[in-house]
Amino acid sequence: MKRARYGSEHGAAPVLAFVLVLLAGCSSASSLSGASGSTAAASGGASSGATATGTTSGDGATAGVSAGGITGSTTGAAGSTSSVSSGDATGSSGASATGSASGDTSQASGASGTSATGSSGMGSTGSSGATGGGAGDASASLPTGKTAGCGSAPPAMDASGKFVQHDITVTGVDPAFVAAHPAEAPGSWTNRIYFLDLPANYDPTKAYPVIFGGGGCGGAIGTNGNDGGFRVLPVSTPDAIQIGLSYVWPQGAGACFADGYSNTPDLPYFDSIVAEVESTYCVDRGNLFAAGYSSGAWESYLLGFARGGTVLRGISTAAGGLRMDRPPPSGKPFAAILLTGASDTENPITGPTGSALARDLVLQTDGCVGTATTPWTVYPDGNCQQYTGCPAAYPVIWCTGGGPGHTNGGAGYPAAIWTFWSGLPAVP
Repeated sequence: MKRARYGSEHGAAPVLAFVLVLLAGCSSASSLSGASGSTAAASGGASSGATATGTTSGDGATAGVSAGGITGSTTGAAGSTSSVSSGDATGSSGASATGSASGDTSQASGASGTSATGSSGMGSTGSSGATGGGAGDASASLPTGKTAGCGSAPPAMDASGKFVQHDITVTGVDPAFVAAHPAEAPGSWTNRIYFLDLPANYDPTKAYPVIFGGGGCGGAIGTNGNDGGFRVLPVSTPDAIQIGLSYVWPQGAGACFADGYSNTPDLPYFDSIVAEVESTYCVDRGNLFAAGYSSGAWESYLLGFARGGTVLRGISTAAGGLRMDRPPPSGKPFAAILLTGASDTENPITGPTGSALARDLVLQTDGCVGTATTPWTVYPDGNCQQYTGCPAAYPVIWCTGGGPGHTNGGAGYPAAIWTFWSGLPAVP
């Protein structure tokens, strides 16, 4: 079984001290200010009387601020990142926002209620944003409909029943990252590969969902991802186009996705694949999903926060957690089914980058209210709970079973993932 090291995996930023306790029914208004080595804070909403504070130190770091009554703190080096959330100024909605920093800039956006935006780079001070609408507004930019590839025959090399390698030139990779983190040979940050399994009886006039899968650490450059990464459906399924993501890693960092950086090359890699697939195949733009195990789960969290609600309809994870140093968030909601084994010591539930912290940020991003849950029995081995306060279009499932230790969820988990994804309602 492929493993991913907790916290220090593949060159992640130094672990930041972050304490998050999710409270029901509270809200706060927030402001952000940024400068080299500066601090930021948020105070609670008028009616709740609750307060939330966040502090940070280090060039370009962003404060870890959470909604009403939740206290978070971070200490970061240049370009470090943490989450930020805010509620409605009246203290009545419990709305949330997410924020992150990329080098010398940061931003936060609210899923509902008041939102704030700011840049923290090199001594600048962010200003509060305009008052936003409800959670439905947060999903407005998720595209829907067929893509330009509809009506065109697929490449002759593609086949159903196996993952076929595709070479791709990745655009948008930060040259500073390439200079600071040369790729492990023979890898390249700009010339990469992915693997694609065409649906059985592929019809170029029918729009298909797309599933991106990311596997755990340990594969070789040029072959990792050739089994679909973390495969949700069988090969040759008629239900979806499946893509295995293939990772490249910095020299000496270990064979894992390079997701622990604010300017990670894995995000432009994903974006480039999406653009190529949508122009080549018939894709249902409202149903793109990312799933991952271990290192691939960290990658799925990263993609969810960065591209959720703008590209991705939902994510699924098995193990993984929240990178403190990560790209700026979309601030848009997305559906999520999240699993971490209760006794996982490699990617544990608790801790400064634990999966519980990632889950809480998903709940905040989606505009979920409270912490009440109800059992989700589709996957009986997973000890799964569904949060009842989330918008109907953006359900969140939290599972703490599926096998001992660092688990991929076992044989029943992929089927449960697809049941969850395929049953999602249309976005508002």
